[in-house]
Amino acid sequence: MPLNQKQIEEINVIIKDIEKEVKPGMEIGARDRTTLAALLSTNKIEKRPKYFKCKKEYSQAILQHFTKEKALTRNKFSMNAQAFIYLI
Repeated sequence: MPLNQKQIEEINVIIKDIEKEVKPGMEIGARDRTTLAALLSTNKIEKRPKYFKCKKEYSQAILQHFTKEKALTRNKFSMNAQAFIYLI
């Protein structure tokens, strides 16, 4: 379903916030906070994620922007339709 102008503007605001925090070698994904914290702990990954709130229906578009346009790697714990985007 195509996005309307308001949705595109909301996505662009989130993208700008994320771009400020991106550093080389980071991975991006979408997951809720508690599940991601449990997954990182279980897998003994000590990286601290940086979270960005978004609407669930926007998470896939934001991830696609960063994986295709910015060549970021998508994290293995990432899921579709999530309320948070994270960087680790």
